Amino acid sequence: MMERIILHVDVNNAFLSWTAVDMLHKGNKVDIRNRYAVIGGDEATRHGIVLAKSMPAKKCGVVTAETIFSARRKCPYLDVYPPQFKVYKKYSDRMYTYLCNYSNKIERYSIDECFIDYTDSYKKYGNPVKLAYKIKNDIRDNFGFTVNVGVGNNKLLAKMASDFSKPDKVHTLFSNEIKNKMWPR
Repeated sequence: MMERIILHVDVNNAFLSWTAVDMLHKGNKVDIRNRYAVIGGDEATRHGIVLAKSMPAKKCGVVTAETIFSARRKCPYLDVYPPQFKVYKKYSDRMYTYLCNYSNKIERYSIDECFIDYTDSYKKYGNPVKLAYKIKNDIRDNFGFTVNVGVGNNKLLAKMASDFSKPDKVHTLFSNEIKNKMWPR
């Protein structure tokens, strides 16, 4: 009996990435992922928090879940974009449909994360790490946003692996790797 293999696919900075991709598809010339930008609340009504931030905004100290007011104090040139849940659902559904090519055992963990039970698919598609790289690269090249893919023997290990370093990475955390990969952390 083959040991269980789980892949965890996690979109990098989903709300901001999906907003950026959607804006680019609509003709915007600037990729907001490379600007001081956040997805967040309504400044006019002085409500809301940062739901997602670009890397330049992160370098200014902007963090997820802080108020827009606080984020703007850290980053005065911040561009704030409203959440667009229909856009997020569209890109999430596209990713999910693509992932269904590799297993019929997929669990949506959230709008931007899926677990794939790859155990039964191994015979058809082969090495799970090679497939993880294919998934990562296909999503980047065909959909315009990046993901991390974690590979492990269960959901916990796969999810932990996908969080090791970001963005656009593949990591493994199999049971026999815990001592070497987790203990130093």
